[in-house]
Amino acid sequence: MPSFEEIAEAYQPMISSILRKTFIYKDHETFRQVAMIALWKASMNYEESKGSFAGYAYRCMYGSVLDELKKSFKDVPMEDSYFISIEAEAVSEQIKLVINSLPLPYQQVLYLSYFHGLTAEEIATAIGLSTAGVKKRKKKALAQLRELYFNHS
Repeated sequence: MPSFEEIAEAYQPMISSILRKTFIYKDHETFRQVAMIALWKASMNYEESKGSFAGYAYRCMYGSVLDELKKSFKDVPMEDSYFISIEAEAVSEQIKLVINSLPLPYQQVLYLSYFHGLTAEEIATAIGLSTAGVKKRKKKALAQLRELYFNHS
């Protein structure tokens, strides 16, 4: 088995891929370190008879990053303070255009949440999704909205 430094260097692209896949846009280094620790643990616990190291390492790192992500969002309220302060009537035409460029399911969740003031539970009931599904969709919608808005301006 190669040294951990060699493994860490070889798996940097995989770590970057995991961070992109999980929409990590803040605290990049924290999550990179979480993935590196998981990679180190994977290298220590790997049994060759159980399959390829790459697959095992990926699952370990991906799981650790998701666990850390869940921990970091436990105390964060559902509302995004940047968007919650904006009244529906005061939203600029530019933001409305950007929202309208999002996929329809994302538009629906954002409009119901911010313009109609519904909670995640109420949205879930209205559109037939689980509460967790609504929260996940809203999080992805906000990430895309930020990306589109700041690339659009």
